[in-house]
Amino acid sequence: MASKELELLENVELRLALADTDAKFEATVATFLAPFLRKLDSPHDAVRHKVVGMCSHVNKRLKATPAIKVPVEPLLALYTAQASGPLLRSFALVYIELAFARLSDPEAVKFLPLLIPGIAGRPAAQRSVILAIAIPIMAKYKPPRPSDPPVHDPFGFAGHDADLQFVLECILDIMLYIVPASGRTLTAQTAAANAATPPPTALDVLPPGLSKAAVVTITNSLQAPWCKSNADVRDLKTALARVLMMDHVLPDRVCVLEKFLIFLVCAGNAYSEVQAVGEEGLRRYAKPDFEDAAVVVRLYALYLGNGGPATAASPAASPAASAPAASTPTPTAATPAAAAASAVSDTLRGPATPALKHKILDFLMRSARATNQLPQTVQVAFDALYSPTTTPKLRLAGMSFVQWIARMADTDKLRPIGAVMLSGLLKFINDGPPETGSALENETLHGFAYEAVGLLSKRLPSLFRDDLSILVGFFSAVSTVSRNVRVSVQEALSNMIPAYKDVIADAAKRTQIEALLLANMDKHEHHARYIATKYAVQLFPFTSTFARYICVLASADPKLEVMDEAKRGLRFPDLPPVGGSDAEERAALDGWRQLLPGFSDTVELFARLGKRSRAAAVAIYPGAKWVTNMTAAAYTHQLEFLRQLLVLTADPRARVSELGVIEDFAAGTSGIVGATTRARLSELLLAMWTAQHADTTTATATTDMQVDVAKSVTGLHGYIHFIEQALKADGGDAILQLVASSLLLELVSLAPRGLSVSYSGRADWIRSFLSSIRDETRLSMAHILGIVATSNLEDAGRLASLLKLLDELLAGSVDMARTATELRHGSMVSIGFLIGRLEYRHPYDFGTLVPVAKISTLLDAVAEGLHGDHPFIVIGACEALAEAGRYAPLVFVDGAKWTAKTVLDKLTSLAKSSREAKVQEAAIYALGHIALGTPAFLDTVLDFVLTLPSALSKNSEMHFNVGDTLCTALLGFASSHMIEFLDIADCAFPPPPQAGTGKSVPVPDAAKADAFVDKIMELMRPTSSAVARKAACIWLLCLTKYGGSTATVTARALQIHAAFSSLLGDRDEFTQEVASKGIGLVYDIGDQAVKDELVRSLVSTFTEGRKLAPQSVTGETQLFDSSAVGTAPDGTNITTYQSILSLAADMNQPDLVYKFMSLASHHAIWNSRRGASMGFGSIAAQAERELTPHLPQLIPRLYRYQFDPNPKVAENMRNIWRTLVKEPKKAVDAHFETIIKDLLVSLGDRMWRTREASCNALADLLHGRQMADIEPFLQDLWTMSFRALDDIKETVRVAAFATCKTLTNLTLRFTDPHNVSLAQGSKVLAIMVPFFLNKGLGSMAEEVRKFSLATVLKMCKTGGVLLKPHITDLVGTLLESLSSLEPQSLNYLSFHVDKYNVTQEQLDTSRLSAARNSPMMDAAEQCVAHVDAAVLDTLIPRLCGIIRKGVGLPTRAGCARFVYTLVQRLPQDFAPHADTVLKALSGAIQDRSPVVRKAFATAIGHVVRVATDAAVARLVAHLRKGYLEGDAGDEDARSVAPVTLLEMSRSAGDKMKGFHSTVLPLAYIGARDTTGSAEAAAAAAALAASGSTAAPTNTIKALWAAVWEENTAGASGAAKLWVIEILDLCETLLRESPSWPVKRQVGSSIADLAATLGPAIEPHMDRIIPLLTDTLSGRTWDGKRGRARGPGLCVRQRQSSARPRLAAHDRD
Repeated sequence: MASKELELLENVELRLALADTDAKFEATVATFLAPFLRKLDSPHDAVRHKVVGMCSHVNKRLKATPAIKVPVEPLLALYTAQASGPLLRSFALVYIELAFARLSDPEAVKFLPLLIPGIAGRPAAQRSVILAIAIPIMAKYKPPRPSDPPVHDPFGFAGHDADLQFVLECILDIMLYIVPASGRTLTAQTAAANAATPPPTALDVLPPGLSKAAVVTITNSLQAPWCKSNADVRDLKTALARVLMMDHVLPDRVCVLEKFLIFLVCAGNAYSEVQAVGEEGLRRYAKPDFEDAAVVVRLYALYLGNGGPATAASPAASPAASAPAASTPTPTAATPAAAAASAVSDTLRGPATPALKHKILDFLMRSARATNQLPQTVQVAFDALYSPTTTPKLRLAGMSFVQWIARMADTDKLRPIGAVMLSGLLKFINDGPPETGSALENETLHGFAYEAVGLLSKRLPSLFRDDLSILVGFFSAVSTVSRNVRVSVQEALSNMIPAYKDVIADAAKRTQIEALLLANMDKHEHHARYIATKYAVQLFPFTSTFARYICVLASADPKLEVMDEAKRGLRFPDLPPVGGSDAEERAALDGWRQLLPGFSDTVELFARLGKRSRAAAVAIYPGAKWVTNMTAAAYTHQLEFLRQLLVLTADPRARVSELGVIEDFAAGTSGIVGATTRARLSELLLAMWTAQHADTTTATATTDMQVDVAKSVTGLHGYIHFIEQALKADGGDAILQLVASSLLLELVSLAPRGLSVSYSGRADWIRSFLSSIRDETRLSMAHILGIVATSNLEDAGRLASLLKLLDELLAGSVDMARTATELRHGSMVSIGFLIGRLEYRHPYDFGTLVPVAKISTLLDAVAEGLHGDHPFIVIGACEALAEAGRYAPLVFVDGAKWTAKTVLDKLTSLAKSSREAKVQEAAIYALGHIALGTPAFLDTVLDFVLTLPSALSKNSEMHFNVGDTLCTALLGFASSHMIEFLDIADCAFPPPPQAGTGKSVPVPDAAKADAFVDKIMELMRPTSSAVARKAACIWLLCLTKYGGSTATVTARALQIHAAFSSLLGDRDEFTQEVASKGIGLVYDIGDQAVKDELVRSLVSTFTEGRKLAPQSVTGETQLFDSSAVGTAPDGTNITTYQSILSLAADMNQPDLVYKFMSLASHHAIWNSRRGASMGFGSIAAQAERELTPHLPQLIPRLYRYQFDPNPKVAENMRNIWRTLVKEPKKAVDAHFETIIKDLLVSLGDRMWRTREASCNALADLLHGRQMADIEPFLQDLWTMSFRALDDIKETVRVAAFATCKTLTNLTLRFTDPHNVSLAQGSKVLAIMVPFFLNKGLGSMAEEVRKFSLATVLKMCKTGGVLLKPHITDLVGTLLESLSSLEPQSLNYLSFHVDKYNVTQEQLDTSRLSAARNSPMMDAAEQCVAHVDAAVLDTLIPRLCGIIRKGVGLPTRAGCARFVYTLVQRLPQDFAPHADTVLKALSGAIQDRSPVVRKAFATAIGHVVRVATDAAVARLVAHLRKGYLEGDAGDEDARSVAPVTLLEMSRSAGDKMKGFHSTVLPLAYIGARDTTGSAEAAAAAAALAASGSTAAPTNTIKALWAAVWEENTAGASGAAKLWVIEILDLCETLLRESPSWPVKRQVGSSIADLAATLGPAIEPHMDRIIPLLTDTLSGRTWDGKRGRARGPGLCVRQRQSSARPRLAAHDRD
């Protein structure tokens, strides 16, 4: 055998040697190279040696002539054959490498799929060679042009997952590869020395992220041409990345992780070109699941490597350092163990480059799992921060990663590494960032470190509790670090607060923290003050007096954020709900009091810390006035807080103004007017006073005891001390004096007698404030002077002091030349207060204590002030006269300049005609009080009041003053607002009748009060003028408010209620609101029987329009004016209060309407000073407490009413909502289910207002909701929203549209796999897809269908992989919708084409174009991205059903395009179903529309590519039969075959080669057809329109000619090749077809065939002539003359072929 083999080889070798030209040698190599290489598997050594020798000869010739081609295909077959041995494969691979190098790029790509399969299992050396061949070819690959046939899987990866994985891993290594720098600078001096030392290679200095083995593999041991230059490496990386971005090379969802890593490495490359393509890949293509453990492990491995060298190639690399590594590429280990160790070391990879590390960190910070991967988590964090090769940007990313760990790591995972991380962060903070980065980068990094510590403290507080040094250090840093870092330190300190919550229980540590906070409050940097304040507020409980002191200091800070935080700390805890019983109420309030700091403890601490030096803080408040060690503003807040604490300790239910609202003090509305609160506060003050004087007798303690501040600055004494300090401060602040004087007045009025007595000797000091610049301060001090100076007048010395004081004040009030205006004002009001309190204390003998003449003189002086030049002098005079005339008649002796009557006249004149509103107000105020003290003037005052409605028609607010005056004059001290004038704690007024004389203080006449109330109700009748009704309504409101406990009001409760009810429909909106408040007040003052009757009457008023009224109103009198705020569905007018009634009725508790009406106000006047003075806030608070138990039932309805279409109703409801619901977000969250159920029901309500309000409310409610909240109601929400979208009322439809938009956004968010988990998204889609497809798109309402379609289209774009279970239904519905939702205009045109001068073909083409570009088609094609084999199992039957039975051109054309898309994108998965679809298409192609036929033909052409041969054969036979046996007159039907076969030939040319024997004869004969078709006519028209002269004149003929051309390229040789088959078909047609046109067509075909073949026709003459002559007999028919041409042509061709033979014979 060996000899024979050698002989054969020698023959081959001889042939090789005799090949004297390159062409001969190439032919010989092509023939014999593969066969003689196969002999390398011979068992004979001689044979193998012979082959090797021959290879040497071949190699020399091939290397000498690169143009010689090497047969690649046989070599590939040899290499991949299973029987080939290792030696054979090695040699074959050598020649394969040579062969590929000599191929063109398209040829190389063509053969590459034969080389790559199995690469993953090849030996390492062979893998390197194959990669060296394949990688450059892949990089040069160009995608097919749009006009070229589509290409799928050009490199043959399909079905070879392991090979694909290996190639992608190698490409990843290529992306990591860089050419190491030489590290040398060549100069003339060093050139010679360096010449002997070669530059380092990638095997000497490994590129970052690569191992030595990886470098050897991807570079073929550095033999690959591209690995020598970084420019070549750059170009290769860019090209490979772009190839991987081609979907037909590697679909988007294949090898997602591997492609992501490749793009990630590219994005971290140093070259901008590579970076750009990497960023594009990361942006455009799918990313892996970053919560997948495998993904996290790969990212960490890419960052850290697996133990290789940590340093990368750099310009500074030393050649000497790399010399040992370059000694030899093979290990020289002496032992197997050493060899194994060396092999392991070759696979170790180093860490990535800093730029790539930065990119990796960006994605690690998207993974919560990455934070739990220990120890890699810590290794990466510390590497980024401390590695020698790190960069400023990497440090920033590393610090962000530390923050991410602190946020997201599981506590169990974080706890073991917490101490290490904290230590590292603190070291980083203390050492400071390195100087390598810019200043801004270093500051940012420093700030990130602080923030990371703060985040760590929230997760591991135990690391911080035992050591306050961190806290101290951070507080120090907040004022010492740079400005940009302070915010970060501040945030870190804020996050550390919870860690120290338990620390304050330790007294020593608490003391240390307190000292720390105090020190920071004096620092100039506001960040330090802010964080100290925040610690005081959040770290300490409200009971901490120290924390309240810190808040007081910060409450006047110049920085708004510090001040706001401080005010939060001074805000008292929320009160508990009202208890059901007295015992429960007491227990609740006692528990609430435990949350307050002790008053005495607070005063003591404030006093102690007030002595602390704060010299450093002076610079913080430039220009500020100081009191003790705080600014005047802070001292003001200290006083206000202490006052709040005192009042709320006495009565927690008392209303106290917010901190810093000085206007309350200025307006005089901050006084405690509630009788209960005044009594409780008075009791508390008495107890405190008594406790601080326990060492004295009770009598002395409550009378003559003096305030001894030196003895103790605690409790009540300390509070008084603070007030006096404020008044005594140098250069006193006006606001501070105002507040202090008000508080001192409050104490003097309510405290025991001893307090006022203690000030009796300090009248001069009090007088010093009568010239204060604030008139409110002057009033308060004058008031105090009146109380203090009139006490203990039984003492002659004190009486004498009073008389002297009066003389001095008289001089100050009349000497206008030398007296300042402020002092004159203060003197006048002081006179009024002194005379008034003298009458208060001594109502029966004040004239004996102070002579009447002196009183008259004093009042004369005061009355002169009514002519004052300054308004506030006039106002002061009015106030003084009111004080002097309240408790007794004004005293004027005969001969005095003024009398009581002239004073009254002057006041009425001022009240009616003054241009100053405040003067009018003061005059009206004085009239009421004078009428109280002088009952004889009551009628005059009442008559005057009745003239005011017209005079004050433009000033509604003034009528509240008039109402106060009426209460004062008619009800006296029985009016609740008069309690503030009973300001002497131990003195009752009015006093009992005087013993012995029977004298008594006059009181108002109840009969006159009753009569005037009746008169007011008369003014409220509809017949009165609008201004009179408004004025009377306000007056009655005041009388009801302040006189609710008097018989005058209670006896008329029902009448007053009816009067108010009659104005609920008034034209004036404010009148309505006043009436509503009045109704609420009437309800509160009645007993249960009255309340029941009031509820019944009010409900009747609302629902029936009738009135419960004693007034004379006729039956024709309208309750509701035509200009009321809205109309009911039936067109009748309504008011906002009807909605309030509905709200109460919905809860089945109509009595609650009164509470709602107390809350429903939006007019600005209620926020004014007068509105506030009415005390409706307290009423609202009471209503709120009573409504609190009903909130669960109330909130859903109240929420809906806020969105009522009537703006007035909505505003009222919003006021109620704001009042009742303190934390709307929490309330809505808590009652979400109830609210949404109520809204769903209301969406179907019969009233359009309710439906519209529900739509608007839903749109607001659904914003920002989570899926867990919405998912149970999602289908119902859509159902009811669609119902509203088809509402009969347009405004409801508009509101429903907004709701549907909100629902759409929510639904899309819940069905987007990027936002929700797959399980959650699948659950929502399982609900929504059937709903939209069945109920939405199937709705009869056009708007609903449109909205459903829009939502479905968006879901197809965002649903991603979640769509997979629903793709069948989605695609089917979308395809059917192409026709059902087609514009009606196109449908109409299809029946009227002639009318509009368009052809049916033109219209159909337009419709087809619209269908292809429609969003439905786009959505259906987007679904294809998520189709797989499992989906196709259900999709194909549905698709085939639509193909067969679908109605409408858009649907049928859309089906064809969808089939085409499936074949293009999923050829392998589609192949098992191709025969089924082909059968459906073959039946549907007989459509009457040429456009549809063309579309189906195109689809068939693509399906044929993956269909079985049997199915294609059946289709071809079907088409042939249709053409040959169809009706000759039906040109459209006969055109189906050529149109379809033409598309099949274009799209599946390779497949059609197997059917040429059937198709080409038919095409040849068909090309001689004499009939036409619409398709070809259209083609002809197109050619003609383009100016071509080649437009076909016979349409079907042109189509068949195109089929022939497409399959044969028009060569005449094809006719010669298929002549037998053509003649067979001709014979069959002539014998079997009865059609004369067919016979004519066959005759023309034979004639043309004879002309084409020429002499080559002779062998077939014996068959052709009989065929032609047999058909010439018989009768004549159209075209028979043409048949006679065939025999003649054949004879001529035979003669022409015979001539050369005859000539040859003659020569012979």
